[in-house]
Amino acid sequence: MMNTQMKSSKPHTSGSNTESSALQETPTKGCRAMVKQASLISLLASTTLIFGCGGGGGGGGGSTAAPAPAVASTMSDLTVPDGFDYNPVEQHDLNIDISHISTNRSFVSVYSRYSERSDATFKPDYSSRLLAGSLNNGQFNSSFTAPISEENILIEIWFYDGQAPLQQIVSSDVMQVTW
Repeated sequence: MMNTQMKSSKPHTSGSNTESSALQETPTKGCRAMVKQASLISLLASTTLIFGCGGGGGGGGGSTAAPAPAVASTMSDLTVPDGFDYNPVEQHDLNIDISHISTNRSFVSVYSRYSERSDATFKPDYSSRLLAGSLNNGQFNSSFTAPISEENILIEIWFYDGQAPLQQIVSSDVMQVTW
């Protein structure tokens, strides 16, 4: 279904352009129709390929998947060893004594996460602070909870006179700290 245009051997002498316009529009409309038809055929072919290639068969070796292992479906199906503690945090008592270094006004912070700087000091992760408080005459005593997974903590003591803080990494098992 292709539109063609026939040319006249006579030159156009009419003052009206309607005939000429109609002849010029005919090929454009024909091209548009062909493009639409080609697009429609491409769309149908793509759809057929996409939906035609699914499921079934596969030509494999005929192996089947292994059955899934049994999973406990109720709390009564679970087995837990005797003495297992479900609590993910531990209670700690922290005792700090720096009275032989200073009894000046100072402040302590305890962090569960930190990184080591190139100058061998530590940079605390401020979002992991577990405890903070003021020292009284160089001493501090308090209780706090920390996740069981934290093996070491960073203790940092700041002085109000501008000197660098005291920092010490301690095991979460040992909470008696003396500088």
